[in-house]
Amino acid sequence: MLAVALLDSGFAVRTAASAAEALTEARRRTPSLVLTDAAMPGIDGFQLCAALRGDPSLGAVPVVLLAASQPDARFRERGLTAGASDCLTKPVDLPRLIQVIRGLSA
Repeated sequence: MLAVALLDSGFAVRTAASAAEALTEARRRTPSLVLTDAAMPGIDGFQLCAALRGDPSLGAVPVVLLAASQPDARFRERGLTAGASDCLTKPVDLPRLIQVIRGLSA
């Protein structure tokens, strides 16, 4: 599981069952970074990213969007337009993800 691998890499990880829950938790306790899947039921990762960007207290929080191994051709463009800091495809290359997270969290 990705969260366990990130914990093992020295990150404090908090999980949410949905984008709506993630947004509520982010407003409760500002995260250093948000890692989210692009495709989720209800509010998707693009909408979550836009909501974070639209919140004055969360607008500067880096967001990394993850997509299926064969995302739509506009995935990266849509993610960056929504305000994502980076967009990666699955399966996630853990060393690359950790590099991205460390770079955005510095």
